[in-house]
Amino acid sequence: SSQARKDQSIFTFLLPFLLLKNMKTYKRIESDNVSYESAQESLGLSDEGSNYQQGVMFDSDIRNAELVIDEHNNDPFAVMRIQTYDDAPMAKGQDEVVLKIEASTVSSIDCQIRDGTYQWKFGQKPAFPIVPGVDCVGVVTSCGALATMNGIAPGDRVASFQLHGCNAKYKLVKYTDLVRVPEGVDPAEAVAMIRTYTAAFQALMQGIHGHGRYSRKPLLHKRVLIVGPCGTFERALVELGIFLGAKKIYFSAHSTSHSHENYIRLLGAKPLDEDPDEWLDDLEGKIDIAIDSVCIDRFEHTFSALDEDGILVAAGMADIEKCNDFISNVEKLWTHTTIKLSNQCTYYHGFIHEWENEKERCMKDLVYLYNLLANGKIKPKIATRIPMLKVAAAQERLDQNLESMERRGIVVVDPWLLPVLE
Repeated sequence: SSQARKDQSIFTFLLPFLLLKNMKTYKRIESDNVSYESAQESLGLSDEGSNYQQGVMFDSDIRNAELVIDEHNNDPFAVMRIQTYDDAPMAKGQDEVVLKIEASTVSSIDCQIRDGTYQWKFGQKPAFPIVPGVDCVGVVTSCGALATMNGIAPGDRVASFQLHGCNAKYKLVKYTDLVRVPEGVDPAEAVAMIRTYTAAFQALMQGIHGHGRYSRKPLLHKRVLIVGPCGTFERALVELGIFLGAKKIYFSAHSTSHSHENYIRLLGAKPLDEDPDEWLDDLEGKIDIAIDSVCIDRFEHTFSALDEDGILVAAGMADIEKCNDFISNVEKLWTHTTIKLSNQCTYYHGFIHEWENEKERCMKDLVYLYNLLANGKIKPKIATRIPMLKVAAAQERLDQNLESMERRGIVVVDPWLLPVLE
């Protein structure tokens, strides 16, 4: 209606002033332990994400805007701001593609980049200001000649992993970093697949090679053991494990807050005690695939649960990495060496390592997962969809209680979503 258009015009005019005001006046939670309820209230979380299309408004300004970090700081509110530009970017290089971003994410990697703890490879770290956001889904608006020759065209919806730069309206990328997103797929669900579900699929597929990797039920009749926190990665492990044919999935959750037994049962797995001594007698010699990201005892109990042909996938050493002293470093080195020397052990270094070293396989994995998503076989849980203005609040809550936030699902940024006036 004409009144609605008038209201949106007024809102667009006031937006720069709202940006300045809201970046400094978010409700802050000072406690060390953020509850689900307080995070839900501040970020607009709902159990099903059903409030996304109810009364929301979108930015009609086609000029670019980015969320930027000016320096390293533990407080996201102190260093994050919105940078606006006079126009939208255009592809200039032959291999360049410009995406109009529909969805990106907020993750613990963003928090590490912002506070300065992320371990960059030599020459990889960008100069300030840094734009957070490690992955995105968007529509191609312009592309270079080489990109066009390789089948990229304006209007294509694609996904990309970039490590930084995606919490923005537009992103300039290389065509070699793009994976097509099937028609009809929700961009928020598509972006949630890039790191979390691809990593879970790759961890489950350790030891499965060739055509079996993409067969209908590669885990048929296999028993899977998961040892780790109740995060988005572990949730994806359970969901994919069930779809890929696993006979039984056991989950020993290591929590800093409360019991997750009901949550694990709802996912479809059998909850186990956090103490491995409580479940080893029942599982010893029965597990086909064990994925452990905690390393509470140098993987000894997890390894003992394997059958004679089973495989241990070491996905992290969270318990050892709590400390950075000499003894912990020696223990970490010893554990790494033990894994390498065992035919039944392998180490999964994570999605970023796989993308940098096996990009073609990563892209094939993501294409496979997108087909499952498009056919309704899997469905990532979206915690909430937020405008760029609320990224600082989301990062703060991830810093304060990563486990609580990840249990809610994945936080998705829609850069065209306008903040709600209060």
